[in-house]
Amino acid sequence: MAKYSITTLLTASLCLLSSPLAQADFFDEFMIDPDDGQLDASRYISQTPLGFLPVPSIITEPAVGTGLSLMGLFFHDTDKNKQTEHTDHALLPKSISIIGAMKTENGTWGTGLGHIAFWQQDTLRYRGFAGYADINLDFYSLAGRELNKPIALNLNGPGILQQLTKRIPNSNFFAGVKQFYRGVDIALADPLLPDIDINGEQLSILDQQLSKKITTSGLGGVFEFDNRNNPLNPEKGFNYRAEYMLFDDSIGSDVEYQSAQIKGLNYWQLSPTTNFAFRYQYDGVYADDDTKLPVYVLPFIDLRGIAKSRYQGTDVLVTEVELTYKLNQRWRINGFTGLGKASYSFSDMGSADSQTTVGAGFRYLIAKRYGFTMGLDIAKGPEESAIYIQAGASW
Repeated sequence: MAKYSITTLLTASLCLLSSPLAQADFFDEFMIDPDDGQLDASRYISQTPLGFLPVPSIITEPAVGTGLSLMGLFFHDTDKNKQTEHTDHALLPKSISIIGAMKTENGTWGTGLGHIAFWQQDTLRYRGFAGYADINLDFYSLAGRELNKPIALNLNGPGILQQLTKRIPNSNFFAGVKQFYRGVDIALADPLLPDIDINGEQLSILDQQLSKKITTSGLGGVFEFDNRNNPLNPEKGFNYRAEYMLFDDSIGSDVEYQSAQIKGLNYWQLSPTTNFAFRYQYDGVYADDDTKLPVYVLPFIDLRGIAKSRYQGTDVLVTEVELTYKLNQRWRINGFTGLGKASYSFSDMGSADSQTTVGAGFRYLIAKRYGFTMGLDIAKGPEESAIYIQAGASW
């Protein structure tokens, strides 16, 4: 990514959609904003029959290694939005369809599709995702105990997530339901290292989960407050969210437990050029014997700069702040730092080790009509650094 910017990659992708003789007219009509003469995909997204935004990406996630991914965002807009040429605020599309695939150097691959909708003038919101993944991932704890060396596991199978919320009339509050399904086959991705510090109980639990399909199926409720000025890329407003999920045999789950999440996203416009954002999030799982839960069920510290599943627990708390400065209407730079704690008891959260991250990046306003940005972040965590391609909001 050192040689090519996000806008260069996007331009190259879009060039493939038109013949060489028509490229000049195509870009003049659909890809150049007449207000500032800059690259902008707004009219292309909303007014062409194909109307999609390709998002090619180099994956550098430490958990799965270097790889490539390609995602297509298909914007479905209302006739009113399509006819709007100039607006002082970002418009909300009727819905966005997503399709993508990825593969990394450690053998991880996946494919999936999704749909995000804002129906009935944003009084009804839906998001659904379905996919299949074959993931090789290192886990650093088992049955509530840290390992001196990680275990490399292969997780493969389908997954489905759906959520539907309805706006409480004349308010910014939403309430709804959520459904989550995973069918996962677990196997060793690499043989266990001979010097790994693993006891008999941990080996027994691992043996029970290996070479066996484990289904986790859950239903739950969601309550949310959202007054952000643009859900796709907010600059001011607040989004507070609480959810509770029940995974039970009666709804097809092989493993019985409950999960909860409390999340807050806060955005302030400090000046016309400066924005400040603050995120906090708590994730917890509860079971009669949480040491026997499948290792992938436990939440983990989710911060840029820390590998997925590196720090797990039954209770995980994360905070992160981000400062963004607009160089001009199109370009902006950002800096961020985060802190996370993972514990196997909420009462021990205060004494748990803190894991911190720091990073910086940039964004380009690629679709002014929707306030939609793309860019890149570089983050440093406790052990390593990573690069993240960003499309839309950071969180």
